[in-house]
Amino acid sequence: MNPFNKDTQIFKIFEVLKDLKWHCSECELPGSQPAKALQMIRQAGYEMEKNGSNWEKRMDCKKCKRKTPHRRLVSVEPQKEAITRLSFSANLAKKIINHYGGKDEFLGYSPTGRKIEIDHRVPQVRWTESEEAFCNDANESEIEKRYMLLVREHNLLKSRNCERCAETNKRQPFLGVDFFYQGNSKYDSKIGCIGCGWHHPAKWREELNKKLSK
Repeated sequence: MNPFNKDTQIFKIFEVLKDLKWHCSECELPGSQPAKALQMIRQAGYEMEKNGSNWEKRMDCKKCKRKTPHRRLVSVEPQKEAITRLSFSANLAKKIINHYGGKDEFLGYSPTGRKIEIDHRVPQVRWTESEEAFCNDANESEIEKRYMLLVREHNLLKSRNCERCAETNKRQPFLGVDFFYQGNSKYDSKIGCIGCGWHHPAKWREELNKKLSK
């Protein structure tokens, strides 16, 4: 009944949810940040009960005696096709790194002695379908639209903020600066991540500088 690897957070959360009852995210789901694991459960094809546009319902918890977000799994059988991501081919990875000159997009330069990673601009938590298979001759426009380079700690920081956005439908300030060059702090599915600094730090800086220069 549990399709995930034992001893992982996602396995433990699925174990709690598989009784198909409501469970408190604060005191019943293992780990301090269950959002990523819950996203992976949904993207594996399992349906969570939705409350409006959110995958949670605020309820009074009998255990922690607070009003907290609760989650409920609808079925222990996958209800839709799993959303998957692809591994980069060596040629495509090299092309992406060369396109950006090895520069971390938060920093604007290539960090010495720190491993650089390829990250998706739109986080997997916001995907509605599996990633397309890109051929090795992906053009520069496609690379710019889909990918950026970040050192590991910046990659993790982006992930945490994107997960928080997906949980609350409130876009998170980029490095503490509450500015969005398109849209506002409320997540709008019509524009998606565009306008947020976590989606495109270089474009965000450019637009902020234009605003400040006026």
